[in-house]
Amino acid sequence: MALWIGAAHAANTTAGDGGAELLRFDLPVQPLEISLAVFGRITGYSVLVTSSLTAGREAAAVQGDYAPRDALQHMLAGTGLAARYTATNAFTLVPVPAESAAEEARNARASKAQAEAEGLRIQAGYAAVLQSSITRVLCAVQPDTFGRYRLGIQLWIDPAGLVSGTRLLESSGQGTRDATVLASLRTLEMDAPPPPGMAQPVTILLTPRADPARDCRPYRVRSAG
Repeated sequence: MALWIGAAHAANTTAGDGGAELLRFDLPVQPLEISLAVFGRITGYSVLVTSSLTAGREAAAVQGDYAPRDALQHMLAGTGLAARYTATNAFTLVPVPAESAAEEARNARASKAQAEAEGLRIQAGYAAVLQSSITRVLCAVQPDTFGRYRLGIQLWIDPAGLVSGTRLLESSGQGTRDATVLASLRTLEMDAPPPPGMAQPVTILLTPRADPARDCRPYRVRSAG
């Protein structure tokens, strides 16, 4: 069976990909047929391909602003298929030769690993903001006990930097203290918003500190000022 996917040409695209305007794509990893259909609706491009060729294949995620042909290339990464254009905005899919497919798979794995490493780097950089923000609020509400117990929690942080949810993972051994910490963090506004795409929830382990009074001193001075 032949699978024909097409859509009315998107109003904000130009004819051809040379100098084409960038379009916003938010395609997750999903069956290739679904991604092709959504791609057609966004770009107005049409594809004629046998359903047996796309069956069981998974399209790569495409998220961000891309020219249509660049987005399609990203989407087909790792599928073993490549686009063959039959017109300015029409294409079919053909199998990639085995050697090319292997190279493409290696490149896709390398790109994925690089993206994951970059995500971890960004998240690690936000750790200082988390530590500063949590220390600030807990020094204010627990001036005599902060930094003298162990407590595990998870936080959900919205794009504006506001804590939108909390969960207790490991009790400090005192239910009243646990409740005070969670209640304080539910109203916390981070010193800076989280980086886009940061994995959530964020797991925080509060542990005893060598000198809690020194850790809290900058925030007490700021509060007094």
